Amino acid sequence: MATASFIVEGMSCDGCVSAIKRALAAVDGVQDTDVNLATGEVKIQYDPQRAGTSSLQNAIRGAGYDVS
Repeated sequence: MATASFIVEGMSCDGCVSAIKRALAAVDGVQDTDVNLATGEVKIQYDPQRAGTSSLQNAIRGAGYDVS
């Protein structure tokens, strides 16, 4: 397992947190996500053999949020 951490911009409510969690759950290899609304930080545990950081970032962007 590997862990990735990103700062996500544009989250304003619990619905945003849920949308990001759903988007990441759909990525093959993602095991767990922790989304902190107050800080904008998203931590993801994933299998690097099945997912990469670009696919994780693309999932967040696909949910409508900016990620760095």
